[in-house]
Formats: sequence, C-alpha cells, structure tokens
Amino acid sequence: MNRTDKETLLFDAALKLFAEYGYKKATIEDVANEVGMTPGNIYFYVKNKKELYEKTVRSALGRWRDSVAEAVALEKRAPEKFNVMAERSFQYLQDRDDILAILSRDPDIFTLSPGEDRFYDINAGAMRLMKDILAQGVREKSFHKMDVDRATDFLFSVYIMFLIKAYVKPEGENVAAMFREGLRLILRGLVG
Repeated sequence: MNRTDKETLLFDAALKLFAEYGYKKATIEDVANEVGMTPGNIYFYVKNKKELYEKTVRSALGRWRDSVAEAVALEKRAPEKFNVMAERSFQYLQDRDDILAILSRDPDIFTLSPGEDRFYDINAGAMRLMKDILAQGVREKSFHKMDVDRATDFLFSVYIMFLIKAYVKPEGENVAAMFREGLRLILRGLVG
C-alpha cells in the first residue's frame, strides 16, 4: 500500500472518530487502533492531533469538492452543470453524517471571510468550478451577461450562508425545501 492509500485510510479513520467523539475526546491512540497502526506511525503523517484533525477535515472537504466536480464534468451545458453542482453539493452532505457531525462541532470550518478560511484552497477550487460554469453560461448565452468574478463571490457567499444555516446552526427549517426554492430562484430569477 502506498503513502497516499495509507493517508486515505488514516484520514477516514480519524474522520469517523472525530465525528463520533469530537476533537477533544478523540485521541491519536484511538485513531491508531482504528487504522491498525501504532501512535508512532501516525507521526510519520502528522505532527500532532491538531494537524491530524486539520488534514482530516481538508481531506473530507476535498473529496466533497471532487465529487461535485466529477458530476459536473458529465454535463455539457452550463444550466445543467450549475444544477448538478448545486444538487451534488447538497446531496453529498445529506449523505455524510460524519461530516455533518464535524460541522456541528466546528462551525468555523465555514466562514465568509477568506482571511479566516482555514480551508481556503479547497473553497477556492469550488469557486473556480462555479466561476467556470457561469463563464460558460455567459458564452453560450444561457445565462445573462454578468461580472463572473463578482457573481461567483456572491453565489458562493450565499452557498456558505446556506450551509451554516442548514447544517452548522440549524433552525429547524426543512433544509431540502429551502434548498430547492433557493436553487429555483437562482436559476429562474425574481422577475418572470
């Protein structure tokens, strides 16, 4: 097994334990036992528990982003790409109790300030995907002319606020209904 495969196993095990017990209660020893390593072996991959946590979350967020990008790549036209991007982003999180548990315990994973974003590189990749879809939509005339950079910043901010409201600090609303109505509004606009 190569290093990348071992890291994937390590981060999967750590994600499971951080989700179940939280950052404070999960230990390096717990993760080592879960993955069949010694605690000393884990230190070949990370310096300490904090770095293990950060790399674990980064890995989970990266897989989420990559899953969305793979689904988008199967579509040809921008409106379908945008719809798939939104649907896949939403559905992926709906199906991942482990990531949802981490988000509820660590609400600072999502921030509206790029300067405070611990996972800026992951989010920047997601924003590039959105920007590319918007630019394609303008080129193929399926979207209105727009400043694609500003539109991307705006829509990504709305997306982050939705994630915070729906998953980090839920207010008991029907998340699926809120998502569907928001997506319809974005794709169809306010003016009919």
